Amino acid sequence: MREGHIAIYYGKGKGKTSIAVGRGMRAIGEDLRVVMIQFMDYHNSKETALLKKMEPDFRVFRFEKDRVGVDVHDGELDEHLKKEIGGEIRNAFNFAKKIVDTGECEMLLLDGVLECVEKGYLQEADLEELIDRRPSYMDFIMTGTILPEGLVSKTQNIYQLVLEKEDFKL
Repeated sequence: MREGHIAIYYGKGKGKTSIAVGRGMRAIGEDLRVVMIQFMDYHNSKETALLKKMEPDFRVFRFEKDRVGVDVHDGELDEHLKKEIGGEIRNAFNFAKKIVDTGECEMLLLDGVLECVEKGYLQEADLEELIDRRPSYMDFIMTGTILPEGLVSKTQNIYQLVLEKEDFKL
């Protein structure tokens, strides 16, 4: 039986989602099933349209409503909107738990989930628990802007993407 690995792609730079999608496409080439759950307003319709063509081997799910003109990364959201977004994120996370519990894929991509921790919608402990309950054959890939310290010891591969050379810290 294959052994799954955990990878994190984080940082301010662009390309985290593209790398995760590339890893998923490679997995399809190895006859693995991929599920991608997008968190925190990841609404790139061109990217999603391409991925829809790869179903059922590569399935993409989003639970957030489209909010035209609203930046969900803005710290100045009103409490009603924060609560609404929090509920959508919780639904997405519960769906991720279901995927883990049923073992219906070999690779689970949690796109933007680290931003949910950064913004307080999820706790670091939520992700730690999800990692601990995953089947041993399942790969996890998580993306976002931050690297939660508690995930470092549970992760085999951590990649930081940066905007400029000055942003890279050893």
